Amino acid sequence: MPELEEVGERAATQVSRSQNLVYTLPHTTESIAEFLTPALARVDPSAGGTQVVVVTRDAETALTISETILRLTGPGGIEVVPVTGAARAGRIFKSRPVLAVAGSASELGALVRSSTLKLDTVRTVVLAWVDDILADGPEAVAALEALLGELGEAGRVIVARKLTPVVEDLVERYARRARKVGPPETEAPQMPENYEFPIIRFVTVADSARGSALRRLLDDLDPPSAVIVARDESAAADAARTIRTLGYRDDDTTIRVTRSDSKDPAHTVIFYQPPVTPAELQRIAQAKPVQVVVLAQPGEVAWLRELSGGRLAPMNLPGPERRAHDREEAVRQELRAVLARGVPARETISLEPLLEEFDALELAAAALSLLERERAQRRMAEANPPAAARPRPAEGPRADTGGMTRLFMTIGTRDGVKVGDLMGVIAGEGGIAADHVGKIDLRESHALVEVAEGDAAGVIARVNGAMIRGRRVVVRGERDKEERERSAAARPDRPDRGARDRSGPPRGDRSGPPRGRPPAPRRGGPPDRSSRGGPRRDRDRS
Repeated sequence: MPELEEVGERAATQVSRSQNLVYTLPHTTESIAEFLTPALARVDPSAGGTQVVVVTRDAETALTISETILRLTGPGGIEVVPVTGAARAGRIFKSRPVLAVAGSASELGALVRSSTLKLDTVRTVVLAWVDDILADGPEAVAALEALLGELGEAGRVIVARKLTPVVEDLVERYARRARKVGPPETEAPQMPENYEFPIIRFVTVADSARGSALRRLLDDLDPPSAVIVARDESAAADAARTIRTLGYRDDDTTIRVTRSDSKDPAHTVIFYQPPVTPAELQRIAQAKPVQVVVLAQPGEVAWLRELSGGRLAPMNLPGPERRAHDREEAVRQELRAVLARGVPARETISLEPLLEEFDALELAAAALSLLERERAQRRMAEANPPAAARPRPAEGPRADTGGMTRLFMTIGTRDGVKVGDLMGVIAGEGGIAADHVGKIDLRESHALVEVAEGDAAGVIARVNGAMIRGRRVVVRGERDKEERERSAAARPDRPDRGARDRSGPPRGDRSGPPRGRPPAPRRGGPPDRSSRGGPRRDRDRS
């Protein structure tokens, strides 16, 4: 990446004499090179130990930082090890020296508590977009403050999109007399004359799912012309690869990928990555687009709303939304069928007194809500029957009476995953309705998920290999317990063991010779006459 190399060289020649620095930078890969290259330039490999700790909001940001530094410095440079799971990272720390590490405050704190990460050798701690970390809730803030409290005299490098009062307070407490670098762009976008910039619509996606989201977005919008704006080289290559798979050529002028200013008119502008400065919106306004859509991660929406001045609206991709509309239409068809048979007299008498307090439409909505609740409870009961009522199939994946199949996923609580994460990936990436997902049994190292039997093959095909919390997950059908038992029973005996001889006398038959040595005589007493040979004397003498 030539741009990153230029930024890295410029940053390396501007290593600050101040121990504490505060950067105001957009959330981009170029910014990573600008604030992290000086810190890595001060690393002394001969000294050993972890010398740079980068605290991020989540595992995704840590992975991005690691990948960016690897592209910038190459395999021979200082490696930044991403902590996507404390257990996995702990094995790396034990196998070789780790000079620089990146991860969330909670994951890094777990390494510190287990004495895997030693803080006495740390020279620089970097808070990579501290405003994102502070916005993540009280638990994230508490974990950050606990980690900073143990870092002692290490230099602080604090990076933020914007210096808010909350960020200023943290700087005052943990990075006093810090030098501020990189003023933000504050000018508002200047729009062309007689042109009003449209409301920006955003689609929430995971970073690894931008390509599939772009494909679905182009299918849904079907714009006559579109410009796809990518901020860095890898994102541009990914977007170009996606549109090539859809049948567009590199020289196609209707759908094109760009990283430079786009002044040619375009009906639709799609930001493959969210804009980070007002200047980006100003430049794209020269194309006078009719609609603007942004593919954004959940943590980027707040900044995008501030950048757009509140002119932001969510956009749902057609798959889940269409399925929801289909379900609602099915309910309306049921109501039409009931009304066609005539208005139910008993129900009318029951509801008539309520018409004095509520509108008829409100009553219908309340009745429909009760109906949906009852249906949901019925589906849950069918999907999770009592254990005694569940049939045990002879073979194949385990299924219950509700037509559900259990899938095995190689991810668990130790990877930081929650039930909501699995539900979102299965319903979103797997392309099935949420009511087709049954019980989710989340354990430490894996998860067992029940899905509708007819959807199991599609979920395995689409979700297998997906990234969840920075970890690539494997999905397969759970092997039935009875099948394992049959396999074990069919396994031949070990060659080094013969069959057990059971031809001897049955247990309890003591007719054979006694086993072992006879009991020794008691010391100091008369010998046991029962062990002597010859006829036994009668104890009762007449």
